[in-house]
Amino acid sequence: MAASMKGLDPVLKRYLRSNKLPDVYEALITGLAVMCPEDPHQFIIDNLKYLIEFGTDGLEWDLFVEEFMKPLNKVVSESNLEFIFNMDDESMLEGPIPKRILHLLQPTPEMYEKAYLHYNTKSMKVTFCSWMQYYLRKKRKRLDMEEKMTRATTFHSHRTLKLYLDEWIEWVKYRKGRQAMAYQKISHVLNVSIGRVIFEAWHSHTLDARRQREYFERLERGENMEDDDAFGQGTGEARDSISNLPRKVAIQIFRYVDVADLARCACVCRSWKVITQANSLWNRLDFHRVRNSILEGYARRLNKTCELSGPAGLKPLISCLVDHEVETLHRVTDKVVTKLLYKCRPYLIHLNMRGCMFISEPSFISISECSNLQDLNFSECTGLNDEHLKLVAKGCKILLYLNISHTLVTDASLRTIAKNCSNLQYLSMAHCKKFTDRGLLYLSAGKNSKKLDYIDLSGCLQITPDGFKNLSNGCTNLQTLLLNDFPTLSDDCLFPVAAKLTKISTLSLLGSPNLSDEAFKRIASNKNLKKIKIEGNQRISDASLKQIGQSCVNLEHIYIADCQRLTDLALKALAPCKHLAVANFADCVRVGEKGVRALVEGPCGPRLREFNLTNCICVNDMTMVHIHKRCHNLTYLSLCFCEHLSEAGIELIGQIHSLTSVDISGCNCGDQGLAALGNNSRRDVTLSECVNITDLGLQKFAQQCKNIERLDLSHCMQITDGAIKNLAFCCRMLNVLNLAGCKLVTDLSIQYLSGVCHYLVQLDVSGCLLITDKALKYLRKGCKKLSLLILLYCKGVTKNSAQKMMRHVDTVQYNNDEVPSYFGY
Repeated sequence: MAASMKGLDPVLKRYLRSNKLPDVYEALITGLAVMCPEDPHQFIIDNLKYLIEFGTDGLEWDLFVEEFMKPLNKVVSESNLEFIFNMDDESMLEGPIPKRILHLLQPTPEMYEKAYLHYNTKSMKVTFCSWMQYYLRKKRKRLDMEEKMTRATTFHSHRTLKLYLDEWIEWVKYRKGRQAMAYQKISHVLNVSIGRVIFEAWHSHTLDARRQREYFERLERGENMEDDDAFGQGTGEARDSISNLPRKVAIQIFRYVDVADLARCACVCRSWKVITQANSLWNRLDFHRVRNSILEGYARRLNKTCELSGPAGLKPLISCLVDHEVETLHRVTDKVVTKLLYKCRPYLIHLNMRGCMFISEPSFISISECSNLQDLNFSECTGLNDEHLKLVAKGCKILLYLNISHTLVTDASLRTIAKNCSNLQYLSMAHCKKFTDRGLLYLSAGKNSKKLDYIDLSGCLQITPDGFKNLSNGCTNLQTLLLNDFPTLSDDCLFPVAAKLTKISTLSLLGSPNLSDEAFKRIASNKNLKKIKIEGNQRISDASLKQIGQSCVNLEHIYIADCQRLTDLALKALAPCKHLAVANFADCVRVGEKGVRALVEGPCGPRLREFNLTNCICVNDMTMVHIHKRCHNLTYLSLCFCEHLSEAGIELIGQIHSLTSVDISGCNCGDQGLAALGNNSRRDVTLSECVNITDLGLQKFAQQCKNIERLDLSHCMQITDGAIKNLAFCCRMLNVLNLAGCKLVTDLSIQYLSGVCHYLVQLDVSGCLLITDKALKYLRKGCKKLSLLILLYCKGVTKNSAQKMMRHVDTVQYNNDEVPSYFGY
């Protein structure tokens, strides 16, 4: 209002001031704002009449406000209002005031705005502080209540648990008392029962040992054992134990049966038929096993026919060959394949068609309908062509494993695979001669190029460096690459592989003689390499191995055979490979004691599991000292034909407790070394051509290695029946035994083995001239699990006996030729 009165005439100002019009307006407006009458117009008229009647002497700003509505504390005093409405009135000032000072004393709109904002801010601050104090007080009360409730809950739970614990302690005391009473009552019965079981087991073992001792004593006396019951007789029971087993167990048993035998089993009885219909038995079909069983039977018949016919029976022999070939072809036919695939296509996952050379389009159509197929093997299927593979690839979208090795597929097939098999991870094209570099270009540009982690290109000699470049550009996630049997492989082929396939962990280069150090140095730049195989390369030198040892710190398996330029420096360079577990340096004739010492004394020494030093003629007894000191986890050791290894070195081998498989063929091993070798349990021992071994050493060895499963005694010509007797009596778990060239072994040895070693699976008695038909009779009665019998150069065995043995043993190799000169007779 003061601002609005600045421009008025002074006379008007005095008039307004003398009649107190601003005060009247203020009182009326205040009354209207506070009282809020229902009829404002009448309220103004009544108050104006009041002023006319009583005058304006007692006029105040809250005159028209009822007493109960007036504030107790007045915020604005009358003097302030007087100053606001009259500060520009010169009559109110004492003495003359200059105009410039009077102008400065009058408040401006900005000052009003600032005062208003200050008042509002202070009011808001007071209000906010009051609200915050209220909120904090409520929050503090809430937290106090929560804390009290938490303490109350905890106290209640602890009190409850204490009550339960007291009851449980009382119950435990009661139960322990009852158990103590029960234990006192049954302890005597338990001790008596355990004693009875121990006594019965000891009694049974004693009777068994007595029967065996009497059996060997009668053998030594020369008594006739043919009609005795030493080999065991049937109980006469015709009970089907498989049908009585739980279904899951029975199904696991039938998993070891191939497709043809599974079909025969379904015809035995109703319960077997129900078992053979289990879906889990048909998620894997292996037609290769069926074909092998047919060919093995065919080979046995062919051998018999050859022996019976002779030169004069050539025409019947050819006729037999043709007839059986036709019979073989009709066993794995389209009709059989389609029928089986129709039965099991919903749950078929693995399918092996290896060697099924005469299947045609109906079979491939049936295979394409197996949409859940993940593992498919077409190796050696000559009937496979591009159209057939296209059918299969379009139908089997989720293939993970595909083997088309030894087939006639072309670039079109690789284009089909790249287009349709988007999930393929494993691809084998070994010895496929028809595809070219363009096929690898298709493969690297396909949907599955980034998922492929295994490729086998062994024997694909038509591939050029451009093909390897195409492969490297697309299949960048490749982890396993096999390039075996590749005599034309050059450095230019491996340069793109080493540059772009940086994720390769396994690389096999067996039979690649043209690769030089430059190629191997570039391969060594791959820090992810874990397994490398090289064989028959005479250009590789220690420099390559040095680069591999420096760069490939994660190397776990190294196979370098027949690389004769390598020296001890190569093994020394591999010492930093702390993860190395398998090391094979066979036929590296310049490797010796210094290199082995440097290798095993490195970080990889305690981690080595397999070590092959075959034909490393510089290896000596000191080498064994280093291996014995450092290689505490070694399980396989081969030292074939290490001429400088003596009995002392072999004794150190016997002190390596972790060894389970040892090969010391052609070493200077005698009875003392063999006895030391048996100090620890061995599973597989090869002693071929250890001519100094006698019966005494073998007897000590057999008494210590009772759990041995594979033993090779070939060409140990001092071994006699006495040694075989001790071997049979002590080592009853023998699976494989080689007695080839043991010229002093007779039928009595075979009788010992057949009477005790009932788990024998393979037996080789080639060149044992004292073996006769009587030995085969013992084998038929005692060794029921025998599957391979080798009877080469056995003049004492007749053809009729060998043919009769073929009906009981899957594979029998027999001839009665003269013993070769290398047998040393």
